[in-house]
Amino acid sequence: MKVFFVGDFFSNTGPAIANKALLKGLKYENIIFSKAKNKLTRVLELLYKTLFSDCICFCSYSKLNFLGLKIARIFNKKTFYIMHGYKTYEYKINKNFISAEEIKRINYEEKKLIKSVDKVFCVSKRFMEFMKKAEPDCKNKFDYNFNPVELEKIKNIINNKSKKNNQIVSIGGGMKQKNNLNVCKAIDKLNKEKKLDLKYVVIGLPYTDKNKILSYDFVTYYDTVSHEKVLEILSESYLYIQNSIFETFGLSVIEALACNCNLLISDKVGALDIFETITSEDIIYDANNIDEISKKIEKILLKGNFYRLQKGLRWNEIDYRISAKNLLRKINNYMYNE
Repeated sequence: MKVFFVGDFFSNTGPAIANKALLKGLKYENIIFSKAKNKLTRVLELLYKTLFSDCICFCSYSKLNFLGLKIARIFNKKTFYIMHGYKTYEYKINKNFISAEEIKRINYEEKKLIKSVDKVFCVSKRFMEFMKKAEPDCKNKFDYNFNPVELEKIKNIINNKSKKNNQIVSIGGGMKQKNNLNVCKAIDKLNKEKKLDLKYVVIGLPYTDKNKILSYDFVTYYDTVSHEKVLEILSESYLYIQNSIFETFGLSVIEALACNCNLLISDKVGALDIFETITSEDIIYDANNIDEISKKIEKILLKGNFYRLQKGLRWNEIDYRISAKNLLRKINNYMYNE
């Protein structure tokens, strides 16, 4: 069976990082993947490689996927989709002024893609269950496969890095969905009331909240940095916080833990599926509750949790080789057993 993987394998986004790890995990398998970057060559590549493959797996959301579906239909090829995000819901969270008509259009496109492919692989079990409720007409389309992580790459970067015990880090920039502004408010509360002198590093695009985040003098903000630089920052930070309102997986949570960061994460993070030793003190249940966030930060600062969380994480389910082969096995099952 030859699978043609179509998607973003070049950029520094979370989905692209996961896609690159997927390809590395399938290095010795009989697969092909998209390499073209400009519009014309991408279309020609899509046509040619679909013809010489047994099925297509779309790894990123793109309008090109709809052309790929038409080509697959002509050649009678099965199609699959790795779903990293749900734009319909995320736009509602992140776009303050987006119209109801625009949300409706986005949902129409996403639903069309979901209905057109043979199977959708969500990047966590929690996300799969969320999608079954969000799109009940398509609930039988959904399965899941955890995002792959290159642990060896992380270990090579973090070697011999010392921790700054007062440094906290979050990824997601000024995006409302990531809710980093409320982390700022919690840190500010601790610095003022407990005299802790905490520093906060925020990484990610500005979106709507960057200027508000930068109004706090303890914040260092990076719009864009390389993946290697992100891992270096994680490796020198004491605590990683993911205070998301909605997080389909949370690759940076796993990367932070692999960098020996202590963790405080919201109950909306899909990666929670693979934590066996996590407790209520490690989880934010109300991402807008400044008191809850500050109290849990303080407890983790007094008694770290990274060793316990590392010990109880099901690493084998996210290792890039195992995750990639699990996906290939599932595609094979849907190809020949359904």
